[in-house]
Amino acid sequence: MSSIDDTQPRVPVVDVDVPEDAEEGEGGGPGCALWGVVGFFGLGLAVVIVLLSGAAGWTSGQRQAQTFATATQQAVIQDQISRIPGDVASGNTVLLNARVQFLATLTPAVAGLDDLMSTATAVYLNTLPTETPQPTATPEATDEIAAPVDTPVFEVQIEASGSGYDLPGLLEQARTAIRLGQYAEGVDLLQVIEAVDSTYEAATVRGLMLEALTTQALRLFRGGGNLAEAILLVDEAEKYGLPADSELRYERYVAALYLNAKSKIGTDFGAAIRALQEAYNVAPNYRDGELRRLLFGQYVAYGDAWAAEGNYCSAFPQYQNALNIFNDGGVAAKRDNAELMCQQGTPVPGPDGQPIAPVGVPPTPEN
Repeated sequence: MSSIDDTQPRVPVVDVDVPEDAEEGEGGGPGCALWGVVGFFGLGLAVVIVLLSGAAGWTSGQRQAQTFATATQQAVIQDQISRIPGDVASGNTVLLNARVQFLATLTPAVAGLDDLMSTATAVYLNTLPTETPQPTATPEATDEIAAPVDTPVFEVQIEASGSGYDLPGLLEQARTAIRLGQYAEGVDLLQVIEAVDSTYEAATVRGLMLEALTTQALRLFRGGGNLAEAILLVDEAEKYGLPADSELRYERYVAALYLNAKSKIGTDFGAAIRALQEAYNVAPNYRDGELRRLLFGQYVAYGDAWAAEGNYCSAFPQYQNALNIFNDGGVAAKRDNAELMCQQGTPVPGPDGQPIAPVGVPPTPEN
């Protein structure tokens, strides 16, 4: 050994007894089992948080949807209630009954429904025909006894017992009314039968009701009658088994488009034209061409409104759209003038009194 080795410090050697069953890295921290438990607990907590968040979002969406549905139903209820006074004033028992029956099906119950039903009953009773005695000449005395003349009277017979109504008589009167084309009267009588005893001749009553409602609705649709009333009659007919392929469903659809379009006329040209165009695409000759004339008139009026503001470039296509429906000489002249004014532009005086040409038109050189 060299002298240099003698001068270096020596590290003492310590013998350490290592247990035979000790594993590598066992003394450095928690074991794998503990980390597994912690990881599983964290994963479960994350899943719970996600589920709670999703449930909260779903509950919020349900509350919002319920709010919208409630607001829509309230609007429908108020609209139907506001129309009832008009039905009472006109004595239209069919529409009045349809509105009251609709309100009676709603949940929760509509406030004041009992009063509305009482009013509807009173209106119906007031419309029932009564026998008016006619003056007759005093017959001369004779030995012969004249045979009684049976004159059918269209009135409700009230029995002394039972339901209080002569249901067979009411049913026969309803048949007679429908056969004579008095569909509203027939419906009124059938509704009385249903109100007194819904099980009485149920199949016959339902068949007669469907016949009366559909025939009257078709008469209104085709004859230029009240479309709103016709739509309600079809809605009512669906309760009595209106076939899925019935032409009345198409008539109701077109009538609804037509009424919606008419309601927008006078409020907004764009909205009215879009609604009229939608109905026109379905039935261009609806109501003997009235729909076509309305759409033509709205295009012309829209063009006139743009022209009145000096915006001839916007007026031109409206006049052209009108001419695509009807070829009218006056509208053609308006279109040509709008096209000319749009191309030339109208000079606008500037701050110093000199004309300023519109955008895209070069200024006129001074002399």
